[in-house]
Amino acid sequence: MKRELLDQVVGYLAENGIGEMSLRPMASALGTSPNRLVHHFGTKQEMLGAALARAIQIQVDVRDGWLARHSEMSQTDQLRTWWKWLNALPANLSLARFGLEAATLEATRTGLPGDVRAEQIGLWRVNIENQLVVEGVPRTVAVTEATMLKALFTGLMVDLIATGDRARLTRALEVGLRHVDTRIALQSATATAAG
Repeated sequence: MKRELLDQVVGYLAENGIGEMSLRPMASALGTSPNRLVHHFGTKQEMLGAALARAIQIQVDVRDGWLARHSEMSQTDQLRTWWKWLNALPANLSLARFGLEAATLEATRTGLPGDVRAEQIGLWRVNIENQLVVEGVPRTVAVTEATMLKALFTGLMVDLIATGDRARLTRALEVGLRHVDTRIALQSATATAAG
């Protein structure tokens, strides 16, 4: 019951945003009461934190499903698949936008502590970094490559939210990922030759 309500909260926040979020209108839209939300999740900030954690878990479960079917998937292929997923349904893009909004809004607007906001970006960057290391990129290089990949993807996602220009952005993503594939191959070869 609590998980179902949390998923409804996530859906509401993903669709409506968190900048001006208020318990009363959200509770009304969800067919519940503000008291029930507070009972299950605590303060507004605690509820936002729980919703953001759930939104991340939903996306991690999506990714894990792909990797269970295609364990050899490279990091750049994962990002290509993420892009397709983001563009498949408006709800998918809204879910990802929810994390971006949490990361970029000032704490004075959301009440979210810095570590919760930073996790919205940091978790994905670290996942990319770890996958690049698995693919043979030295850790020191993987840190920079992961930062660039995450910045590329985030920037394209913000542009997609603002413009909806899927064709242009998909071409740009592909060009960026091909450059990264080339750099990764060179780094892996250099690391292998040095080893």
